[in-house]
Amino acid sequence: MKRIVLGVFLSAILGAAQAGTLEVLNSSVITFSNYDGQPATITGAESSGLWGYLSATSAGKFIATYLGNESAYVDKFSLNIGGTLLETNSLGNTISMTVSGPGTVGFSFSDDQGTGSGHTFSNGQSQTLPLGFAIMKGQTNKYGTFDYILGFNDSYTGDADYDDFVVGVKFVSAVPELQTYLMLLVGLGLIGFSARRRKELDM
Repeated sequence: MKRIVLGVFLSAILGAAQAGTLEVLNSSVITFSNYDGQPATITGAESSGLWGYLSATSAGKFIATYLGNESAYVDKFSLNIGGTLLETNSLGNTISMTVSGPGTVGFSFSDDQGTGSGHTFSNGQSQTLPLGFAIMKGQTNKYGTFDYILGFNDSYTGDADYDDFVVGVKFVSAVPELQTYLMLLVGLGLIGFSARRRKELDM
């Protein structure tokens, strides 16, 4: 009986410890050259990544950190809810938003060219050259630890180097829900009851 109760308790702990993540969906490998300029001093030189889009596997917080830019256009990164990173920001500036559950994360890159407010490329859109972003491998650098590095390529047709606006992104899972805590408490209670019962039987 004690083993069964302990198993229930451990299952509850493991359930609480399970972390939500970011995953890349609809991905295809891309290669590029001339990733250079201000971002390279922080993220290093990159030459490959993925086209695709980022999706959260659970509720949590999506965090984006500005890592630099190398563009004659004025570019930016925006969360659907939670703010915008601009070229005028200091490197390492961070914005975040709460993600309510699994699904496509709401963010976009944009430049100041064209009619109206310029060109915008949102997470989840189909990638086409030149406008879009590369999803590069995660890393740790002087501004934090990131699940992925995102490099925007704005609408300038002279290159496709994905360093026009660069951000590091990470995802932090939501605090376990109330029912998880209840499971933990029930598990502790059952272990205590089992230990007491065994002690009574041993007397």
